[in-house]
Parts: sequence; C-alpha cells; structure tokens
Amino acid sequence: MADDMKSKIAELEKELYGREFKPHEVEDTLERKEIVVPSAWDAESEARASAHEQERAKARHTMIKKIVYISLGFFVFAAVVAALVWWRGSNIISGENIKIETVAPLAVAGGEPFESKITITNENKVAIEAATLFLEYPSGFYAATDKAELPRISKELGVIQPGQSVTESINTILYGEENAEREVSIVLEYRMTGSNATLKKSSAYSLRVSASPVNVKLDIAKEISSGQEVELAIVVESNSKDSLQGLLLEVSYPLGFTFQSADIAPAQGNNVWNIGTLAPQEKRTIKVLGIIEGQEHEEKVVRVLVGTPDLKDERRVGVAYNSVTETLTLTKPFLALDISINGDRSAEYAAPLGRGVRVDITWKSNSPTPIVDTVIEIALKGDALNKYSVYSDGSGFYRSLDNSIVWNKTTKPELGSIEPGERGTISFSFSPVPLGVDAVRTTKNPQIVFEVRARARTSNTASPETVSTFASRKVKFDTDIRLAAQSLYYAGPFKNTGALPPLVDVETSYTVKWVVRNGSNNVSNAIVKTTLPVYVKWLGNISPAGEDMVWNATNSEVSWNVGRIPAGGTREAAFQISFLPSLSQLRKAPFLTGESVLTAVDEFTKTNLSDRKVPVTTNLSSDPQFSQNQGVVVQ
Repeated sequence: MADDMKSKIAELEKELYGREFKPHEVEDTLERKEIVVPSAWDAESEARASAHEQERAKARHTMIKKIVYISLGFFVFAAVVAALVWWRGSNIISGENIKIETVAPLAVAGGEPFESKITITNENKVAIEAATLFLEYPSGFYAATDKAELPRISKELGVIQPGQSVTESINTILYGEENAEREVSIVLEYRMTGSNATLKKSSAYSLRVSASPVNVKLDIAKEISSGQEVELAIVVESNSKDSLQGLLLEVSYPLGFTFQSADIAPAQGNNVWNIGTLAPQEKRTIKVLGIIEGQEHEEKVVRVLVGTPDLKDERRVGVAYNSVTETLTLTKPFLALDISINGDRSAEYAAPLGRGVRVDITWKSNSPTPIVDTVIEIALKGDALNKYSVYSDGSGFYRSLDNSIVWNKTTKPELGSIEPGERGTISFSFSPVPLGVDAVRTTKNPQIVFEVRARARTSNTASPETVSTFASRKVKFDTDIRLAAQSLYYAGPFKNTGALPPLVDVETSYTVKWVVRNGSNNVSNAIVKTTLPVYVKWLGNISPAGEDMVWNATNSEVSWNVGRIPAGGTREAAFQISFLPSLSQLRKAPFLTGESVLTAVDEFTKTNLSDRKVPVTTNLSSDPQFSQNQGVVVQ
C-alpha cells in the first residue's frame, strides 16, 4: 500500500513540473454575462441618461410638495378646531369657572384671634344668583367677637356678575392641642341666571395649632411596685393673654388603677375636675392618690386632657386645649399577695346564695433584704356584710368598729421579721346578711369589697424605708330566684269541670299555676318549662291572656317566656289541662305535669341561675277548698 502511495506522488510531481501543465477547469456556478464597453463617448446615451435623472428629480420634488401641502392643511385645520373649541369653551357655564381662593395662616397660636379671607370669583359669561357661602368648622373654633362656638356660619353674597370677585373676611379663634391639624370646609351654594337649580362648589383649607393656650404637666413616678400607692400631681397653667373660661380636666386612668382620694374633689365620678375660669398665667394643682396593680414590667399609661366640655356630654372634654401622657412601669411588690376566694383567684367572685365566703391570702417577700414590723390589714366594705359572721384564722383581730381585720407581729410573730423569699398564709371568712326572697330587708345588688394593705420597714439601719402594697377583691352575691308550681281545681282563673275525685275513663280539667319570685338582683331571659304526660291534654287556655306561653305538641312541652324580672319582683301565669284517668291509675294520685324548671340570668353577677320543682299531681294541696279524699283516682 505504501508503494501505491509513492507512485501517485511521483505522477503528481511529473504533471506539476512538466512542460505541458494543464490547469483544471472550474465550473461556474453563476451565469456569465458579457459586458460590452464602448471604446468612445456616446452623446445620445448621455442625453438619455440625463433626461432620466431629471424625470426622477421632478418626481421627488412633486412628492415633497404634496407632503408640505398636506401638512399645511392639517395645521390650518387644527388651528381652526382649536379656535372653535376655545371660543365655545369660553361660553360654557360651569362650576369650574367659579374660583374659591382662601387666604389664611398655616399655623395659629391657640386662643389668639386670626383672620381668614375667602374670595369668590365668577369667570362665567353669565351672573350667578342667590350665592350663599357656608363655612363648617371642626370643634375648637370660636368667634373672635363673642367667643361663641362656631360649628357653622353662612354669608349671603347675592348676585355675582361675570368677572366679579367677592371677598369675605372672618375673624375666629382656634383652641386645640399643640400641632393639631384642623380643616375648615367651604361650600358655595348658587343658581345660574335663568335656572332654578341650586348648585354647589366646595373647597377647604387647613390650619395647625402652633401653641396651646394652656399648659398641663403630670408628675408621676417612673417605676412603682404593683399594689403600691401612687400620687398623680397635675399642674394646669394658663398660656393665654385672656382669661380661659369653662375649663374641664379629665384624667384617663390605666387598667388596674384604684382611685383613693384627691385634694380637690372631682366634679364627676373620680376623674373629672371643673377648673372653671383660669386667669392669664394662673396655675392650678390637683393631687390624686391611688393604688395601681398589675404584672411585673407592665407599662401603665396615664393621660390628662384639658379643654372645654363636650356639647353632648358635659362630663367629658369635647375640645382639647392640651394633653399630657406619662408612662410608669410596674415592678415586683415588696410583699406579693395571692388572694383566693373559695378557691377562685378572679378579681370578682360571684358567690352562690346561702354559701359562706372563705378568703386565703398567701404572702411572699420579694425584698432583697429582710423586712420588719409587717402589718397586714383587711377592710371589709359593703352593706351586705353580716358582721356577726366575720371570722379570722385565730391570729387576726376583727375590729367591728370599722370592719377591719389586723395581723401584726403581736398576733402573728413571724411578721416581726420576714426573710427574702419567705412566705406565709392568713385566712378569714364571712357571710352576707339574709338575701332570700323572704328576707325582711332587701339589699339590691349585694356585694362586699375587701381591701388588703400591707406595710413594713426595710431592715437597712442606715436609712430604713417604709414600703407598702395593696390588693382588693370583690364578692358579688347571686339573687334568690324561686319557682312555685301548683295544681288547682276550685281556685285559679279558670272554671274547671269533671269529677273530683277523678273517675276512671272520665275527663277532669285542672289548672296549673306557676309563680316566680325574685330577690336582690334583676334577672333576664327567665323561662319556665315543663312537659305533659300522655294522658294529659293541653286545652289552650292561658292566664293572663297576654303572657308569652307556648305549647309544643311535638315534644309535649309547655314553655313560658317570663323575660326580665326586677329585683323583688313576682310573676304569675296559669294554663288549663284535661286529665283522663285509666284503670292502671286506680287509687293513685297521678302526675299532671313533669318537673317544672326555671332558668334565668343574673344581670348583676352574670351567673346562670335555675330552680326546679317536682311534678304537680292530682293531690291539690295548694287549693284551699280541696279535701284529702279528692286526690286519688276512683272507679
């Protein structure tokens, strides 16, 4: 194979270097075109080429002219349309052609008079008639002249001619908290000439209160132990050149705050004071004492408002001149108090009627150092307290003069010195006065509040400090609501018929009467229900006729919707039935109804109450004319 390769190479060299070398012919892939080039200039051809170029140039100029003419025509058309639109628009009567411009300060000092100018311009081609300007002010605006509050004012402008401007100047005073924004609404009512339709144009402008006419300051401890007494020192000072009248101060207490006292008596409740008139630069101070309770590290917020009374509720600040908010943080009380009422640790406990109340108080020292001379005092408050029922665990002394129980190092020696983390328990019990429906004297919404105060001294001999803690609980007592169910024949609102004593296979009609008596608290949603046996028939007679009593034949149930019963109230209702005895009931006093059940909700304690009565029978013990031998079925 190598010899064949050498032979081919030799032949190629011979052909390449030979005298008669013939190149390979390459086939054309494109068609060859012969171009004849003239050997001299051709005048006729030149002329034809020149004419052709002129024709092409002429065509181009014609096209450009057409484009220019079309553009010029479009421009003229657009100008005509624009002029027409402008001309027609200038004759359109529209509220857009009425301009309302306001010139007023962006910020005003509270209590200082200022002027607002409102200009109405009529840019319509016709006059506007019966133009009236209304300004609606938010709370805090007053007239500069008579200091009257300005909820809304109106100005009669009359006719405003085309192109005419009318300006109204209004002097007002604005009160409010510093940096508070207020918006004034402007409404122009008018009619176009030749029209009876009333149209409106609205606008608005805003102002900011740059400074308050009265300063208010609240001094309060930044940290305090839960259950400790806290003082709120409130200072109100006039910042106005004029006297401020009718001022009201409102304090919003945090959850867990219990008002104790104030050096100036509140005008409403325990958080509203009537400041009255405050002269320029005059200062007033109010000190409030209270107890605050809560969890460790919990933040409590106190807010104070100063202003004028609300028009709808004079017990609240309506227009706030100024306010201040302070936050205090709760720390662990020096002596933690865990209070249990009959095993319940709720802040309010609803006690069932007839059951005594036992209170267990477990204390624990959170102080890093020993505390000494601890005194724990409990004050029992409420008209429902039965003083003869108060009993302590033996180490406490009950002082009947002020209904207090006291424990100290004399009655309980371990209170003389309590180490850090040490704990102990004290207990007492009490009962309410008689609260049943048969009580001689009714106490409405009976409750007993007991307040626990503990005070001690730290054992630091260099600077001993008196510390205290407080807790309170409330015990509410359920009302006594009772149901009576009676079966009657002679007595009652219906005339009954049939044999008495009842005879086998002979119908006898009876009256079933319900009486509901209520004790100390209002109740609602009171309902009485019972069922009728298969041998008893519902006759459909109800007394009084207007009572909401329903018979359900499907489940043989009688339901009386009593509704709301006030404290000390009584309600009665009756219905008539028919009894058909059978031989199986001979010498018996059969049931005329099933068990009667009363349910209701105590509106004071929010407790669901109930009472039950056994089924009534043919033994009519509640009927005064009934004889004992008339109760059993005979033949």
